[in-house]
Amino acid sequence: MANANGLAAACAVYNVVKNYGGVQALIGVDFQVYPGQVHAIVGENGAGKSTLMKILAGAEQPDGGEVYVAGKRVSFRNVNQANEHGVAIVFQELNLFPDLDVLANMFVLQAPQRLGMINRAEMERRALPILKELGLEQMNLRQSVGQLPLGEQQLVEIAKALLANSKVLILDEPNSALNAAETERLFTIIRRLRDLGVAIIYISHRLEEVFQIADLITVMRNGDIVETFDASSTTIPEVVALMIGRQLSELYGERIYTPLEGAPLHLEHVTVADKLQDVTFTVARGEIVGLAGLEGSGTNTVLEVIFGLRQPDKGYVTLPSSAHTPRTINAAVRSDVALIPSDRRNDGLMLDQDIATNVAQVTAGVLGRLGFFLKPRTVKERAQTRSAKLHIKADSVTTPVKHLSGGNQQKVVLAKWLDADPAVVLLNDPTRGVDVGAKGEIYRIIQSLADEGRVVVFVSSELPEYVHLCNRVLVFYRGRMCGEFVRQDLNTHRLLEAINTGIV
Repeated sequence: MANANGLAAACAVYNVVKNYGGVQALIGVDFQVYPGQVHAIVGENGAGKSTLMKILAGAEQPDGGEVYVAGKRVSFRNVNQANEHGVAIVFQELNLFPDLDVLANMFVLQAPQRLGMINRAEMERRALPILKELGLEQMNLRQSVGQLPLGEQQLVEIAKALLANSKVLILDEPNSALNAAETERLFTIIRRLRDLGVAIIYISHRLEEVFQIADLITVMRNGDIVETFDASSTTIPEVVALMIGRQLSELYGERIYTPLEGAPLHLEHVTVADKLQDVTFTVARGEIVGLAGLEGSGTNTVLEVIFGLRQPDKGYVTLPSSAHTPRTINAAVRSDVALIPSDRRNDGLMLDQDIATNVAQVTAGVLGRLGFFLKPRTVKERAQTRSAKLHIKADSVTTPVKHLSGGNQQKVVLAKWLDADPAVVLLNDPTRGVDVGAKGEIYRIIQSLADEGRVVVFVSSELPEYVHLCNRVLVFYRGRMCGEFVRQDLNTHRLLEAINTGIV
């Protein structure tokens, strides 16, 4: 099928069906992607995005329907066959070997040989043009991949995919763990590949970035395609409404804030060399206060100081427990402080352990509240209670956390800390990599934490979350707190201007 410009589809599916037991994951899906376009697919977890991508990439086989690549019908039995036909996928979880060097990772399954030996000179000859396209020509090919920053590891994964002369590149949450600078570099590379005629399918929960990079946006819900738009002809609220079947404003709800009695969280003249300068503020019980700023502005450093990860050079923190500036993480936890980290997979969870073990981690470990000899029944029952309260979707609390969706993994992190009953809850980008529907549930959990009388301090990469969730937002610029907004004076435009200029 050709598009309006007369281009033939680089890849297409027609009436594709996929069932898992009694669950219909895809219901007769039709989808086409064209050369030289970035085509984003958005939808909640369970909408069918990943299943469709796995079929295109050969990781799954459809139960019905047809798949075409470059106009020819194909039936991939595995990912290698898809690669041979020019279709490559970069999964959210990188498929790299950290102890091998860059060059070895790029040629894991296709290393050229000479006289029965791996020919590294030939590997370099083939790799260098690809690395140059990605702006990585200065990369040390003999460096272990595990020593590279996460953003560069992501680019090595993309380079590996392009080595197969891919005409269709599928990127599944490619920047879920990247910072702003790394994300912008990735987007520059995506645009370069698009201009070279590569068809790019882009999966992401970050709708602001979808609109920044995509030419077309397809919305999926309940295993089917709802609608496809030119990115320039729609808006985020319209897309969200189609994704979840209701309006964006309904995700946040309305919360009436009433200051509660009890000792607050207070920072007084907190200074950290080259990070923070003379920061003073107070957060009352029952209040949700956002810390907003660009990367490196000091917001993350504030959380680190409160949680005992970093010591101030000057100033102090007073916790609701009356304890002063925790010297260690354990001291902070024992003083009723919880931190939900931005990287839940590496910093917040034991992925190979089950839900129950994760939920008990703080209560049984640092706090020692479950006794010297843990009773499995007690651990399981507490986890069941937390799972029910937070609506964690899993077969049971014995399910390994690695098998849960991103939203449910984040709820397990929240459950772990709520089991410890903290007075101060620090939230660092709590909805990163979480689908829109799960975001709404997490927003309600955050609001309930404040309603229960906890101090809630909030950092996010999404400006609308500050506007809709926070009672106040403190603006940081180059290590200084330059002012604050109260709820009624706050909108995304004013906040964006403030964090970029330091003028409130």
